[in-house]
Amino acid sequence: MIPFLPFKIPFAITIYFLIYCLKLLFFVQVYDFSFYIWQNLMKTICHRLLSCQYVVVKQYVYFFCWMLFAFNLTAQTKFTRYDYLQGKLTPLRTCFDIKHYDITLKVVPELRRISGSNIITFSVEKDFQKLQLDLFSVMHLDSIFFLGKKVTFVRDSNAAYVDLGVKLRKGSAGKLKVYFSGNPPVAKKAPWDGGFVWAKDSSGKDWVGLACEGIGASCWLPCKDHWSDEADSMDMHLQVPHHLVGVSNGRLMGQKEISSDYVQFDWKVVNTINTYNISVNVGDYKRIHDNYTAKFNNMQAPLSLDYYVLFDNVQKAKLHFKQVHKMLEAFEKYFGTYPFWEDGYKLVETPYWGMEHQSCVAYGNDYSNNRYNFDFIIVHESGHEWFGNSLTATDPAEMWIHESFTTYSEALYVEYHNGYETALKYLHEQKRNIKNTEPIIGIYNVNYHARKDNDMYYKGSWMLHTLRGVIDNDTLWFNTIKDLCVTFKKRNITTVELVNFMNKRTGKNLSRFFAQYLYKANLPVFEYKIEDRGDRNLTMSYRWNKMVNGFDMPVQLTATKGTFETVTPRKSWQLIDLNYFDEKDFKIQPDKYLIDIKKLTTKELKQQQF
Repeated sequence: MIPFLPFKIPFAITIYFLIYCLKLLFFVQVYDFSFYIWQNLMKTICHRLLSCQYVVVKQYVYFFCWMLFAFNLTAQTKFTRYDYLQGKLTPLRTCFDIKHYDITLKVVPELRRISGSNIITFSVEKDFQKLQLDLFSVMHLDSIFFLGKKVTFVRDSNAAYVDLGVKLRKGSAGKLKVYFSGNPPVAKKAPWDGGFVWAKDSSGKDWVGLACEGIGASCWLPCKDHWSDEADSMDMHLQVPHHLVGVSNGRLMGQKEISSDYVQFDWKVVNTINTYNISVNVGDYKRIHDNYTAKFNNMQAPLSLDYYVLFDNVQKAKLHFKQVHKMLEAFEKYFGTYPFWEDGYKLVETPYWGMEHQSCVAYGNDYSNNRYNFDFIIVHESGHEWFGNSLTATDPAEMWIHESFTTYSEALYVEYHNGYETALKYLHEQKRNIKNTEPIIGIYNVNYHARKDNDMYYKGSWMLHTLRGVIDNDTLWFNTIKDLCVTFKKRNITTVELVNFMNKRTGKNLSRFFAQYLYKANLPVFEYKIEDRGDRNLTMSYRWNKMVNGFDMPVQLTATKGTFETVTPRKSWQLIDLNYFDEKDFKIQPDKYLIDIKKLTTKELKQQQF
C-alpha cells in the first residue's frame, strides 16, 4: 500500500521524483556521466525529504533512494540487450501469467540430447496478440500450437516472439503447446555453472542431473523464464531408458513403458514452483521411504519422505538421512511447517554437490557430516524450501532473500540442537568468509548472477544475526521470522516488501539498517575515544562513521564494569561518562554485531571533531 503523501511536500516535486525514479528503474539503457549526476540529485532530494516530520514518507523515500544508489552498479557493468530479454519484464511478458506447465521430456544420455513438449496454460493480464517465450538459441524450437493451429514465431537469441494470430482479452485464458529438442548446455561446474550433468555411476550406468538457477530454465525448457512468475502447478512426464529411473518434483503418480527401450515416470506438483526449481534426474536409483510427523503443528497426515539414491549407496543412505528428521524439526520450530506438505519431501542423489530443487532436493555430498555433526547440503539446501522456494524473490538482484536467510538457518539449526554458544562458534566460522567488496543487492532486470563474493550468504547471515541483537527480544525476533514465512508462504516478495513487513512486525524503523547492509559494500564503523579526566574519571566519545545517512543502530557496550548497556550512536559525536572504570574493561558486545570498530587517538579525535 502506498502511504498518503502530505501536502507539505510540493506535489509537483513528488510526482517528478517518482516519474524519474521509474525512468531509472525501467527505461535507462544508455549510461553516461549524466546518469550519475541525476542519481546524485535524486539522492539529495531524498535526503531533504527525509528531514520532514512524516515518518512513513521518510521510511519509503529513504529506502527507495538507496535502491537507486544500487543502480550505480549498472553503470559500471556492461550488459547486452539479450541480458535484458531474459531479466526484464517487458509488455510481451507482463501481458500473461503462467498457471500450469505440463512437460513431457525424453532424455537420451548417449547423445546428451533431450526432446519433448511443454503445454503452457496462462491467464491474460492485458489484451495482447504477441508474447515472449524463452529458450536458449542452442535448443531447437520445433513448433508452437495455439487452439490446435500452428502459430508463427520469431527467434531473437534466447527469446522467441510468438504471434497467436488472434487478440486475447484481459480476463481470458489460453494454452500453448510448444515442441522442442536439442543438446542443452553442459554444466562445467554444477551447480554454480548451470546446465545438464551427464555422468556415469560406479557401475558405468548413466547418471544425469540438472542445475540451472543461474542461467535459467530456458537453457533447456521453453517457458516464461522470470522469477516473478511461478506456475501454480506442474506435471512432468519424464521418459528415460528402461533400465533407469526418472525423478522429478512432487509426487510420483505412476510409470509406464512407452517403448521397448523407454519408460515414463509421471510426476505431479500441486504447489507453485519456479522454473529454475524444475528438476530432472536420471539414474540407477533405489527408493527409500520414510515419514515425518509434525512436532509443533497439527497436520492431518505425516509428511512423506523419499530418498532416491544410487543402488550401491542404499545402506549408508538409510543411516545418514536419519538427520532429515532433525532438520525438519528445527525448521518447523523456527519457520513453520514444511511448506510443500502436499508434494512431499525428497532427497535425490546427484552427480554434483547439491541444489534446492523444490520437493526434490539435489544431494551430492558423499554422505559426510561437518564438525558440527550435520550434513551441510541437507540442511542448507532444505532450508531453501522455506527461503527461496516458498518465499521467493522477484529478481536475482535480490537473491539475498534466498541465501542470507538460508545461511542463517544453518546457525539456527545448530542453536536448536546444540545451544546458543555453539551456534555463535558456527557464526564466527561463517564470518571469516565475509569480504565486503560489493553491495549484497545486485543489478536489476538483467538476470544478474555475476557476483564477486559470497557476501549474500555469509554477510547476509550476519546481518540477520545483528538484527536479532538490535531487536534484543528473542521472542519477538523468532515470531517475526515465522510470521514472515507464513505471510509470504508460496509467494513472491521484494526487498521493499520484506523491510516494510519487518518494520511493522517489530515496531521498529529498520529501513536504514537494511539500506546499510544491503546497499553499501562497507560495514558501519563504530569510532570511539576514551579519555581520562583524572581520578579515574573516564569519558568516551563515540559515533557511527561510513554509514548511510541517518544510520542509528544501537549497540551494547560496557559503560559500567561488568555490565552491558545500550547506546545509540549517530553521525555526530556523543559523550558518555565511564566513572571509576578501568579502560581495559571496556568492550562492545562482541558476538552480536557485524560492524567495524576503530579506537581513535586524541589527535584523530580532534581532527574529526573540528
